[in-house]
Amino acid sequence: MRPGLSSIRSNGCYFPAMSQEAGTHLVRLNDLIEQYCAPEWKELLRERNVQLTFRKGDHIFTDGQVADRMYMVHHGRVKVVASYVKGQERVIRLAGDGEVLGHRGIGDKPVYTATAVALSETLVNTIPMQLFLSTLKANNLFCYHFLLFFAEELRMLDQHLRDLMNMDVTQRIAKVIKLDMDAFGFDEKDKRKLAFTISRRDIASAADTTYESVIRALADLQRHGIIGLVGKEIRILKKRELDKVMKGTV
Repeated sequence: MRPGLSSIRSNGCYFPAMSQEAGTHLVRLNDLIEQYCAPEWKELLRERNVQLTFRKGDHIFTDGQVADRMYMVHHGRVKVVASYVKGQERVIRLAGDGEVLGHRGIGDKPVYTATAVALSETLVNTIPMQLFLSTLKANNLFCYHFLLFFAEELRMLDQHLRDLMNMDVTQRIAKVIKLDMDAFGFDEKDKRKLAFTISRRDIASAADTTYESVIRALADLQRHGIIGLVGKEIRILKKRELDKVMKGTV
């Protein structure tokens, strides 16, 4: 793992409460801990939490690395990349504030099955994997609701991969724009502008298409007044129309 800018022990705070404005499709891990863990386990998680800061482009963890920690984004933006064809990688997930990372490494042989990359300077909370597993074993309700969370995330990933097979290029790109919107939300001052627009190449990777196709599709969506392009940033002008493009109902 490439080192971050700093590694500091959190002051009496484990995965803190986060805004629900972005990434509302999944339950926050901090919410599950708060609701379903016994007080003594909450305190232990607070004591063992360590915060790490990663620069843009740093690997938070890599595919094949021993899964020794659970992560949650405190503040920042992350892409999760997996290899499906030898020599080719695909962006399979975007994660914003409050979202958990590294949980797919849980198993008899704890190994991360994807690579998490910081898209901007990102602060993450971490706890040792063995402590997290012990927390699951000791807190039945927490284990149950974490299982539901895990199953829902896998269902969403499966649906995304099915969509890639059944959608045309423009639909897939519209879907990736919506994934960006769901993960990172909108700019505080400009409520139509995405808080963070992923690169054209990452859009192409997530949509399983080419860079040139992304450029053409974005220009077409702008021409129809559905989005606005300001340099590399995207503004969503017509959410309903974007949703219709994604569903193929226009």
